[in-house]
Amino acid sequence: MTLTIQKVPFTEILKNIDLRFFEFNMNRCDERTLYVAIAISSKQGNAVCDLIYLIDKNDLYGAISLNEKYDTVRNFFKKHFNYDLLYSDEQIIAKMISQTKEFKHCLEQFSKLYPKHVQPKFFH
Repeated sequence: MTLTIQKVPFTEILKNIDLRFFEFNMNRCDERTLYVAIAISSKQGNAVCDLIYLIDKNDLYGAISLNEKYDTVRNFFKKHFNYDLLYSDEQIIAKMISQTKEFKHCLEQFSKLYPKHVQPKFFH
């Protein structure tokens, strides 16, 4: 007899978490990278992590930043959802946040200081 382990799709996990803009610190950015902090919460707990967006590309690419907060957010998903966060999941989170009015405001501030790589389509 073979046991099949069914994994919960990330889209189902997204229905059980709340993603919120947390803070923006321009001092952490440079002309090619934009950092924003977000809070991820569920009924069981929460975690804060940084998202990093690569601005010098044709499209706005983002993911969870590999910094001191990275393990906290990976442990959040493992502990509360028994789920190993994938890079593609991180990209989904970054894409969702990039569509918020808070992110657009940060991008606007960023573009005033670092206009070189910011494209108008990033605001849509």
